[in-house]
Amino acid sequence: MASLSSTVAAMTNRTTDTRKTGLAFLAGSLGGLVTMAIHPTGAHTVTPEQFDRLALQSGIAHSLAMVSFLLLFLGAIGLTRRLAAFEAAHSGEDHQDRLALTALVAYGFGVVALLLATAVSGFIIPDILQHSLRDAAANRTQWQIVIDSVFQFNQAFAKIYSVAASAAILLWSSSAMRNPQESRGGISRAIALYGCVIAPPLVLLIAVGHLRLDVHGMAVVVLAHAIWFVVVGVQLLRDRDTRSNLKIS
Repeated sequence: MASLSSTVAAMTNRTTDTRKTGLAFLAGSLGGLVTMAIHPTGAHTVTPEQFDRLALQSGIAHSLAMVSFLLLFLGAIGLTRRLAAFEAAHSGEDHQDRLALTALVAYGFGVVALLLATAVSGFIIPDILQHSLRDAAANRTQWQIVIDSVFQFNQAFAKIYSVAASAAILLWSSSAMRNPQESRGGISRAIALYGCVIAPPLVLLIAVGHLRLDVHGMAVVVLAHAIWFVVVGVQLLRDRDTRSNLKIS
């Protein structure tokens, strides 16, 4: 009787975790899309009169980005645990889903890089820009060189995130694809195929320099990733009962 109670409790916890994972993916994706929608542009032509409004807008956008991608990382932990549970249930308790685990490590690495990128773009560059606007007009060229140099840090960290997150989506999708139809951890074959197809071109375009990660380029990456995260999140929310897919010991 005690064993049955503990089994039911474990099932309930898995279902709750699955729903929380889905919600984290949906909330994080929505936050990322809103971030790109409100992200200010035209910082190189800002006037002193425009600065306060743009600095506030930038701070809000990048703060939202930080929260959003931390939510996505929480969802990534839940998804990895779910894929690992299904892998263990069908391949043996000692079998580890190394693809899903590698995906989580890659995504965590990328999120750290993205947090650095948002800190640079959202807080460091506006502070430097504020100092430049207060300085003499004759020194604007030197200040612009400083801003352009610091912006390269943002671009480097943005590239690291975009490549790492794309690789993570590819690995999660590959992990889901190799499992039987009834045990893909809540990920459908269609969205797993999407992840396998969309990730390599993104990485290639970034690597060869055709996709520059300014506001518009980053929006492309965020949107491509958001489609995957949103669909997976919806599927996890709908797939409340995992009892038929897990072994009961």
